[in-house]
Amino acid sequence: MGLRMTVLAALGVGVLAAPCGGFNASNLTKGDNLLGKMGEAAEKAEECKKLDVEPAVAEEYALGGALAIHFVQRGGGLVLEAPPKDGTQHQPRRPGEALHDYVNTVGKNLAAQSPRPTLEWTFGVIDDKQQFNAVSAPGGYVFISRKVLESVENEGQLAGVLAHEIAHVVLKHAIRQYNDTKVKTCKMAAMGEAVLSPGAVALLSSSKSGDGTLDLDKEPGLLGSLAEDTLGLFDKGNSKEMEFEADKMAAQLMVSAGYDPDDYRRLIAKTTENTTFSSRHPSKSDRVKKLIAYTSSLKAKEGEFAELATEGLRSPPLNTAALAVIRSGTGVAKDSK
Repeated sequence: MGLRMTVLAALGVGVLAAPCGGFNASNLTKGDNLLGKMGEAAEKAEECKKLDVEPAVAEEYALGGALAIHFVQRGGGLVLEAPPKDGTQHQPRRPGEALHDYVNTVGKNLAAQSPRPTLEWTFGVIDDKQQFNAVSAPGGYVFISRKVLESVENEGQLAGVLAHEIAHVVLKHAIRQYNDTKVKTCKMAAMGEAVLSPGAVALLSSSKSGDGTLDLDKEPGLLGSLAEDTLGLFDKGNSKEMEFEADKMAAQLMVSAGYDPDDYRRLIAKTTENTTFSSRHPSKSDRVKKLIAYTSSLKAKEGEFAELATEGLRSPPLNTAALAVIRSGTGVAKDSK
């Protein structure tokens, strides 16, 4: 029964049970009856807005780690080396060390140019052969699909994909979605509508009277619930503004690391339009136009000092030896981000 119907039912019972001339409406607002308790719950729910704050770094890492596990699992796991051919095929396959070392080298170089260089940045390749996709999670987790590395033409294009995801982390776009989830869960718990452990309810309650952050390591169940709900919002796609912000910062990071941002623009231009996020995700033509305008603005006018130097930018080739475990030819890029 919804809150409104519960209150109406309570009023009906109260009226029918009261003798004529003896009904006192003021009794309905006392703290020990239904309406009083409903009012107290509503006040507690309103206090949940205090949780809409910057999470502590430990909280960010906990959330990011949980989301990273989701990304890897549903993407088919991490790319692994082929099993050895010396009769030991039944031994566990080793992670694609050369491949992941290469992606981490490119990614960490870009992340070092960002406003959050000290995060424990982690980059990986998910064994998704179908979708040209990349995802990121708070705490510095960035994953690209196998299809990305089968499709990019040079290291500059790879750098662009990684830089875009780094930007999402730096700009804390997923944190906004997480905070929405955290406040909503807190409100549901306050109204008695959330299925949470007593410890989780107590943690949410105590955070309202504190600084608004959560120690998620104490409540794995709450962490799992918040991560799944955040993932649900994530899957709806980022807003146009978020994507434009990430593209702009990606170009900044590429220039700072010595890559030509035009490589990233060319990659976006050849991707297939995403129909899943069509209502929220910007079109590739709009993204390309904004990138052209932004990179043009970086070029210093005569007699002026450029904020970012655009001379000597490179478009280095891919490390084919590192990509040998997956590279079997070029593919057609398909943007599912």
